[in-house]
Amino acid sequence: MLFKLSDPMLRDIETTVRSKANESRVVDVFGAAEEVQSRFIDDNVALEDIAAAVAGLASKFGCALELDRGELSEA
Repeated sequence: MLFKLSDPMLRDIETTVRSKANESRVVDVFGAAEEVQSRFIDDNVALEDIAAAVAGLASKFGCALELDRGELSEA
């Protein structure tokens, strides 16, 4: 079940995705989601919920999605 993200977090996701899309047409979904999560750590939102929003927005911008979780930081 996806968690409802706050308006400030959604704005931050949009800003982050736009920035990533300007750098490359391939967006690292979990990398971008980790960046956003680190700025909103007190909100206690699951990385997967943020990643879903990142993926949705990046795909609307016409970006390819990199979904490799790689070495995620241990929290």
